[in-house]
Amino acid sequence: MPVPRQILMPKLGLTMTEGTVTEWPLAEGARFARGAIWLIVENDKVANEIEAPEAGRLVKILVPQGEAVPVGTVLAEWEAEAGVQVPPASAAAPPAAPEHRWRKASPVELATARKLSESKQTIPHFYLATEIELGRLEALRAQRNARGAGIKITLTHLIVAAVAGAIARHPAVNRVWQDDGFVELEGVDVGVAVHTEHGLLAPVLRGADRRSLDELAAEMGALIERARAMALTPGDVGGGALTVSNAGMHDVTWMSPIINPGQSAILGVGAERAVFRPDAGGAPRLAREVGVVLSCDHRVLDGVRALAFLNDVRAVLEAPQALFDR
Repeated sequence: MPVPRQILMPKLGLTMTEGTVTEWPLAEGARFARGAIWLIVENDKVANEIEAPEAGRLVKILVPQGEAVPVGTVLAEWEAEAGVQVPPASAAAPPAAPEHRWRKASPVELATARKLSESKQTIPHFYLATEIELGRLEALRAQRNARGAGIKITLTHLIVAAVAGAIARHPAVNRVWQDDGFVELEGVDVGVAVHTEHGLLAPVLRGADRRSLDELAAEMGALIERARAMALTPGDVGGGALTVSNAGMHDVTWMSPIINPGQSAILGVGAERAVFRPDAGGAPRLAREVGVVLSCDHRVLDGVRALAFLNDVRAVLEAPQALFDR
């Protein structure tokens, strides 16, 4: 009789210490071919499909779905068998009433639901909102893009650049809460929320404060493409203290987003609006503004520090020449 082998919780990144078994696609006793998906593991909101190295049979599952365990934990036992074909999969679902259709959540949707539920329940959120006048920034952006040199610059690129610079100037923002203390992060890494057909992901732009505007735009574009193709690597996720979530394309004025677990803040960005504001003489003046909301972890930031950071971001975007000189 062959000796059972072990499936271990894999280490999918340098900082990974534990993972969650999101799904066992195979039942105990099921046979599988080499390359079949035999396990789906969640780490930092990314679902990773783990392939079988060779054909075999799943003998016994030791760690059930939904359980988080340390890296290296034995998850299941299996036996190698040659020439195995993968049987057609059938997903069992609870019966649906005729007011309704039940659909099993995807691994990414399950990961997002668990992580954001955990965040809202365990992180004491508070929110700061302000409007940012974009007239000068949009004029400079239009001039730069009209020259046709380099990558087309978007408002999101400029907001991420402004946020990165402000984090570098406000080190209290560049830390997270862990084990009844603070982890002070090295370097400025900024998350970027990306909507995909599989759910919301937040890859991280590394060293965002040190990049030129063209470099930042190029790397953001590559990150977004990998996210939408479900091709993010372990190095693309995790880390950083803050994420930028721009929902302006959906015509929303204000958005108060939930902090990603493992971070301490997230900046929600609404749509640009044309509004009338009084000028110095009290006469109406047409302006272009965007509403932003900074969600903060109150264990890490108090109101004064968070306001200083948010006002810094606003000041840079309203006097933006330095952003275009990067």
